Parts: sequence; C-alpha cells; structure tokens
Amino acid sequence: MNHTPRIQIIDFLRGLSCLGVLLYHVRVELWVGWWQISWYPQEYSSFTKAMAWLSIPTPFLGYAVLLFFLISGFCIHYPNTAENTNPCWKTYFIRRFWRIYPTYLGALILTAGISFLCFKLWGDKTWDIERIFRVATLTQNYPPGNGQFLSNPSLWTIPLELEFYILYPLAFCLFGKLRSSMLWILSLGISAVSIYLSNEGHVWLSFTAFFLWPSWLLGAWISQLYRDKKLDGFKLYYQVPVMALSLSFALLSRYQNWESWAQYIAWTVFYLFFFIFCLSQADLLNRIIGRRILGWISWIGKISFSLYLIHFPLFKLFGYLHRDFWGEKPANFLVPLLYLIPVIFVAWLFYRLLENPIHQWSKKKMNRL
Repeated sequence: MNHTPRIQIIDFLRGLSCLGVLLYHVRVELWVGWWQISWYPQEYSSFTKAMAWLSIPTPFLGYAVLLFFLISGFCIHYPNTAENTNPCWKTYFIRRFWRIYPTYLGALILTAGISFLCFKLWGDKTWDIERIFRVATLTQNYPPGNGQFLSNPSLWTIPLELEFYILYPLAFCLFGKLRSSMLWILSLGISAVSIYLSNEGHVWLSFTAFFLWPSWLLGAWISQLYRDKKLDGFKLYYQVPVMALSLSFALLSRYQNWESWAQYIAWTVFYLFFFIFCLSQADLLNRIIGRRILGWISWIGKISFSLYLIHFPLFKLFGYLHRDFWGEKPANFLVPLLYLIPVIFVAWLFYRLLENPIHQWSKKKMNRL
C-alpha cells in the first residue's frame, strides 16, 4: 500500500501549533502571572518586569488548536484528493484507531500516574477516578456534567478528532470531493444551530464537531487546492494584507472579549489565511526563517502529538516541584520557557518508546492487508 509522502511545511505548522499551545499553558502552571507583577511591581526586579512583556502574546496562543484542526482536515483528505480515488473505509478506520488511541491511552496512563503522585504528595484536587474512566472511553466532552480530567484538559480534542474521522467518510461518500455547495451549507447550518444551543446553555456542544466541523472541512478543502496546484493563484501582495487584517480582527475579538463563537470564527479565518500563506509561499518561508529553524520546528511537529498529549501534566508536576524548592511559582517568565526543554525531551522519549513503535507496527500490519 502506498503512503502519501510527508510534506515538511505541514510538520512545521504542526510544530508552530504545538509550541503555541505549550506557551499558552505554561504560564498557567509555571508563572505567577502578569497581573501579580502589575499589582505588586515593588516586589519584582526591573529585569523580571521586563521579561514579563514576553508573555503578552501567550493569552492568544490557545487558539493555535484551530490550526491543528485545519492540518488534520488537510492530512486526512489529501490522500483522497487524486482523481478516481476509491478509499477503503475499513482500512481507514483501522489506521485511525492505531494512529490515535494507543498513544492517547498511554498519555492518559502517564497523566493518571502524575495526578496520583501530585495528590499524594501535595494534595492536588484534580485526581478523579470517574473522570479518568470518561477520558479513557472518549466521553469527557458529553453530558452529564463536565467530564474533563483537569490534570490534562488538552485531551478534550481527541474525542473531537474521532467525530471528524466519522463525519469525513459520510461527507466523502455523499458529496464526493467535498466541493459541493450543499455540503458547506449543511455544515455551516449545523454549526450555527450548535452555536445558538451553546449560548442557550448547552455549552458541551462547543466541544463537538457540530460546532467545529467547518474548520476541519476548510483544511480538507485546502488539501484539494494544494493537490490541484491552485494555491499558486494566491499572490503574496494580497496575502499579507489579508493576513494582517484577519489577525487584527482576531486580536480584537480576544481583547474585547467577544462571544466565544465570534472569537472562534475570527481566529479560524486568520489561521486559514496563514495556512494558505505557508503552503503557497513555502520557499519564501524557508528563506526568511532559515533551514535550521524550519528544520527544528518541523522536528517539533513530528513529535507534536506526543508533546501535545503529555505536556500539561508535566507542567503541573514541575510546578509543584518548583514551589517545593523555591516557595512560589517563578516570577521571571524566562523560567517557564526553560521548563519547555525537559518537557520536549520527555515528549521525545514518549514518541520514541510508544507513539512511533506503535505507528510503525500498525503500518506494517496494514501493508499486509
């Protein structure tokens, strides 16, 4: 069975997305916070206050998860963008299971171990057997109540990915290459209804494909444009102002605390144009950033699934250990940035010892089918 060749710029974008999520979360567990320094400036050195400015972009970086959804749609649909494609959906579902669930379960076991350790040593209140069970069965996003395992809230996106994987074959079989206007009308209509119901109190819908399917579908649409080489028509001289304008609206939506659905739309639009820019201007990006930095971030992209799955409980553990040694969370924002190094190292080990061996084993098994 042939496999789609790896596209480096996709790994680069995965790496950027993952680093964005990490920077968003590291300030929660491993930093005293901007407001603490602002309210009590006399207690902190000029250098510490200067370094606090490095944190300014971090509240906006949580939306980088939307770029993950675009990338997911791109990667899942790209092998099926060629003419006369006839996917084997049985193989597709088996591949998706082995690619996602064993690593996800391994991350949950690691999270549960860290959570139990934090509970025993420091009385951490996020240890919860019932929620661990709900996360293991991929039901944490659905009623009743909030089923998120707070030792690792990042795991909420995996049931959502499962929903995307189920919806995609249905959309493909009903609407072919996903170019149908009826598919888009239906998708946007369902998303609009879920937004309305979410605002009426059914907040759980915000964490489902009913709400977020259009962003995934946009990624699939971009993969078709990429295959057909139609992204070359997106010229640089209007890409840059469009990206700048969409980023301005996205920042404004966050700064003025618009409704969550409006922020979602604003940031999706920005990441859509950013995604198109990176794919269509890959050579320019390579020259601007440099091969070494591009390669390093692409390497982060290769281990990004492991890194995404396990970073939060590691931040929690390092946060407790830091407070044990120094009495409080770090004040200088450089310190949480330094903690990214051991977290990335542990994620690399997790990738080497669990994710990659399972992935390679499953590929060999599927090649025999």
